[in-house]
Amino acid sequence: MKIFTICLAKRINVKQWIKKKAWDPFLALLSQGVSPEKLAQCVAFGLVIAVFPALGLTTIMAAIVAIRFRLNMVAIQTVNYIAYPLQFMLLIPFFRAGERLFQEPPLSLSGPDIMTMINKSPLEAIARLWNVTWHAAVVWAILACVAIPLLTLLFIPIFKKIAPSEART
Repeated sequence: MKIFTICLAKRINVKQWIKKKAWDPFLALLSQGVSPEKLAQCVAFGLVIAVFPALGLTTIMAAIVAIRFRLNMVAIQTVNYIAYPLQFMLLIPFFRAGERLFQEPPLSLSGPDIMTMINKSPLEAIARLWNVTWHAAVVWAILACVAIPLLTLLFIPIFKKIAPSEART
């Protein structure tokens, strides 16, 4: 949402902004010798990490993955940053899927209900919120095991197709 808010405030065309901030840097990486396979892995990991259902951890997670798998840090962090709004859109669905997977009763996630829970019993509120978060993280991990290889396979041909034309220019 931050990206779109900035674009609206400055009257920037979103399509042009994405081209300038994401597409052009990826093309530059391909022309600088990053293989289409590695770039596809960066995009796949960056997208999947960006939707991790705990706020504030995705940048660190992306950095650790980039170091561990020798991926391009700029590419993975760029994708992670651009896909950041997806984290908010998928947070509640991940929470609900975690509740179903672990057969937990649904936790009301409205602001007033959470504040009432915190005021009533802060330790119980922390425990309930921790449970819903780690249950969501388990669902995310299961989906990540499938999504990362599939997204990598999806992006390899795309980057292979554009790599030669960009390398010649």
